[in-house]
Amino acid sequence: MSGAKYSPMLEQYFAMKGKHPEAILLSRVGDFYEAYGADAETIARVLSIALTSKEAGAGQRVAMAGVPYHALDGYLAKLVAARRVVALAEQLEAPVPNKLVRRDVVRIVTPGTLIEEHLLERGANNFLAAITVYADVVALAHADISTGHAWATACSGESAFDETVAEILRLDPAELVADLHGELRSALATALEHARTRITAPLLAMVDGRVRDPVAGFSRDESLAMYRALDALGAFVRRAGFTQAGDDALRAPSFYLQTTFLALDPNTRKHLELTKALGANPRATLLATIDRARTAMGSRMLGRWVLAPLVERAAITARADCVEALVRDALRRSSLQEVLHRCFDLERIGQKIRFRRALPRDLGSLRRTLGYLEPIAAALAVDHLPEPLRALAARLGDFEALRDDIAKTLVDEPPATLADGGVIRFDAAPELAECVSLRTDARSRLAALEERERERTGIKSLKIKYAAAFGYAIEVGKAGAANVPADYVRRQTLANGERFVTPELRELDVAIASAQARQLRLEAALFEGLVERLAQCVDALLVCAEALAELDVYCSLAQIAAERGYVRPVFIDESAIDIVDGRHPVVEALIGSSFVPNDAHLGRDCARFMLLTGPNMGGKSTYLRQCALLVILAQIGSFIPAKSASLGIVDRIFTRIGAGDDLASGQSTFYIEMSEAATILRRSTERSLLLIDEIGRGTGTVDGLAIAQAICEYLLEREVHGPIVLFATHFHELVALADRWPLVANFHITAVENAARHGAPVFSHRVLPGSSSRSFGIEVARMAGLPPTVLARAKEIAAALEGRPTLEAQVPLRGKLAKSPSFEQPLLFELSS
Repeated sequence: MSGAKYSPMLEQYFAMKGKHPEAILLSRVGDFYEAYGADAETIARVLSIALTSKEAGAGQRVAMAGVPYHALDGYLAKLVAARRVVALAEQLEAPVPNKLVRRDVVRIVTPGTLIEEHLLERGANNFLAAITVYADVVALAHADISTGHAWATACSGESAFDETVAEILRLDPAELVADLHGELRSALATALEHARTRITAPLLAMVDGRVRDPVAGFSRDESLAMYRALDALGAFVRRAGFTQAGDDALRAPSFYLQTTFLALDPNTRKHLELTKALGANPRATLLATIDRARTAMGSRMLGRWVLAPLVERAAITARADCVEALVRDALRRSSLQEVLHRCFDLERIGQKIRFRRALPRDLGSLRRTLGYLEPIAAALAVDHLPEPLRALAARLGDFEALRDDIAKTLVDEPPATLADGGVIRFDAAPELAECVSLRTDARSRLAALEERERERTGIKSLKIKYAAAFGYAIEVGKAGAANVPADYVRRQTLANGERFVTPELRELDVAIASAQARQLRLEAALFEGLVERLAQCVDALLVCAEALAELDVYCSLAQIAAERGYVRPVFIDESAIDIVDGRHPVVEALIGSSFVPNDAHLGRDCARFMLLTGPNMGGKSTYLRQCALLVILAQIGSFIPAKSASLGIVDRIFTRIGAGDDLASGQSTFYIEMSEAATILRRSTERSLLLIDEIGRGTGTVDGLAIAQAICEYLLEREVHGPIVLFATHFHELVALADRWPLVANFHITAVENAARHGAPVFSHRVLPGSSSRSFGIEVARMAGLPPTVLARAKEIAAALEGRPTLEAQVPLRGKLAKSPSFEQPLLFELSS
């Protein structure tokens, strides 16, 4: 309906829509939020609500859909979950007959700028990120608007873009502001094709006129690029409607080098199931296994640690010292956790205060949390505790004056909203006390009037009740209708009686309504003043929140260590892994004491390349993942499930474990396998840990074996400067590598046949020196339920192939010898029907 003349209200709507073309516009109209035109069709489809139409003027109609104002939160959650951007327009004045109500957009809800709890996951960050290129530098800034944290990093060189994309995938932002063009923007879109991230364009010219000092550890160009990315974040936040905080919507950013953390690429995070499970059990992740945090702040911080283990030995040691102190002092740990459990989400409350969007109960939760700071600080102010733990007490801060201000202003149990009053203490201001007194007096006068009218009329069931339509009224049942006095004015007829008013009741009604309206205005002003005072302390509150979160993480890790018999690993200078009786933390948590522990000795005085053979279902993949998870736990500062462990710092972990066809991009299993292998070979260092499981199985046996051996040799040619490698395979021919390369050690997982179960394997799950000659594939197939005829035929074929020099060895055939239409050589065999 381009160029059409609409009614004034629709003209107003489409004018607002023109300023926010990227968003679905919901405009408040009375008790509904309404959308028109294409937006109406979109929300009707996404929300499964009715699509109607509205008179648009000049005989035209336009599509219309809407949701009740009181149900907005639920519908908004659905739109956000569908990765939609929503602009909310509010009525900015009271409706007046025959006049268009003034409306404007007051908030843009985007996936990356959420602060409402019902739209957020309690224990996870919701990041907004921005990427930009300046000269040869790629910079990335990211922030969680709901908690105020902000970070920025930059890198340069040939791999800068790839490294930054990997960092984006690690962060998994809900939204990404991309200041990129042409090929780089296309490459970014391709890389994030299957991620949840919504990519959007920047909202301002990216050049800022302010003079800024270079960031320590970064070049001038890298610093400028990071500031540019941070500017993009700030502009996007302001565009979303968070203008109350001015330029200070976030805390001062933390700048970091990506080399500060152990690098975990997307495949590694996925295969190791660090924070997201691949199977049906959502709790089968490392994070879920070790998260005993008592606060949402602690859970979020632990999640960040798991995805970014440290590589600096001193920093790891400082964390582990804190965990060890709390492992040893169970009583102190338990007391701290009990208090932490009562603390509310100070980070998100603080940000709601910053944006002047806090509700009465948010301030009540803040008051309670501030009351717990003193006992927490006292529990940490002990000389024998490690310095990092004692330092947390100072970071908690002193908020006694702030707490007193809230206590003197806010009632003990505030209601959810300001709408009905009763939020502010009546003695917080003389004028408010006067209003409350007037309302109290009016209510007592109502009670007295009700009693007098009963006596005057003789109607014992007479009651004075409030009706939303017209205020207070005298309600009389049908049995008393004959006794109604002549001065009663009928206002409403009910099914079981009638409602009346009198001059005296009207006077009282006006007095009460006036006092109530005045009280609500005063309470709103006093509440707004309190929020404004609290807003001046938000940065200090967020420092306190971070200290509480860190303490919570230490307590969580200490609790897990104490409950499950974890030990503190020792870090050594060499690149080595020396673990005695290591256990897979997730599997052990799921199956309990039946888990079989295993050693891992790699590097230092041992081989750096473990070639692991063994049967299907024997536990090879579990063992590989176990070694990586123990390294990650150790480098976040945690204890680990083992009898003892000595570890060298690992800078990167790479995995090549299983794959599936990527149908969306047209990439086969084998292509993905080779792509991952290429990344491993290019980027691994002597401090890296490689987990390679069944490489080469996605193609023909000869090609697969050849590629697997060539990859092994490529890594082994680097000798002691190569990475530590755990290589699981069913290509038993590879065990001969140990004869040529001293760095290779053959290990296997043992299994024996159970004659009572038709030769089905009994798995010991023990990793022992030497190689295995059997995979028990047919026996596993039997366990999986393959038909007996197929199993019998498979045994015949396996027996014929066993020991033959080539795969083309003759096999006793069942049915005719098949000819391939494309090749001169006959196919190996064809099963009869």
